[in-house]
Order: sequence, then C-alpha cells, then structure tokens
Amino acid sequence: MITERPSIRLRLNERVDETRIAEVLYGVEEEGVPVELTRHAELNPLVLAHEASLESRLGIGIGIGLDFVVITTEKLPTDRPYLATILNRSVSTDRRAGTNAARLVKRMPLSDLDAE
Repeated sequence: MITERPSIRLRLNERVDETRIAEVLYGVEEEGVPVELTRHAELNPLVLAHEASLESRLGIGIGIGLDFVVITTEKLPTDRPYLATILNRSVSTDRRAGTNAARLVKRMPLSDLDAE
C-alpha cells in the first residue's frame, strides 16, 4: 500500500515560471518540511492556497498566482488566509514566506516578512 508523504502542498498558477518561486521553496526546505508542487490554471492565489491546504495531510497550503504568495490552513476560510505577500518583492521576503509555511507545520514562531 502506498501512503502519501505528509507535506505542504504548493499550488502554482501554470503561467508563473518556477524560477520566480525558488526562494519560497528554499525557505520551506531550510525548515526540513517536504513540499509538493502542482501547476493549475487557476489565477486566484487565495483559491490556490485554500485548495492546497485541503489536499495537504499537514493542513497547510501555499498558493502562488497573480504575483502573490498566499499561505493558509485547512481551517481558515478561502478569503481569510493566514499570510499573504507580494511574490518577488525581495529575495528575503520570498524565503521568509516559505519558512513561515514550514514553521506553521512545526508550530514555531513566524519570521517577520518585512524585516531586512
């Protein structure tokens, strides 16, 4: 029997180049939490994140579309995500967004997205 590995799900709009999300992925990876990426036609990052959280055995989802990164949990409504930021605002902001998604899983304090 094959069981799904617990991971954060990342739903990415199909028009967003993966090079633009590298720092988000590095942030998750640095915290040692697995992440699974899938591509979708959906543009709305709120919808992408919510659907990703429902698919994740960990209950955490990341949605990236329309130049935004959205992080949410399966318990939050679609229009009220846990965290949202502009994609590629800075390398450090992108990385901290990924780190914060992983820290939600680990129940650790989050990093300030605006800290430099």
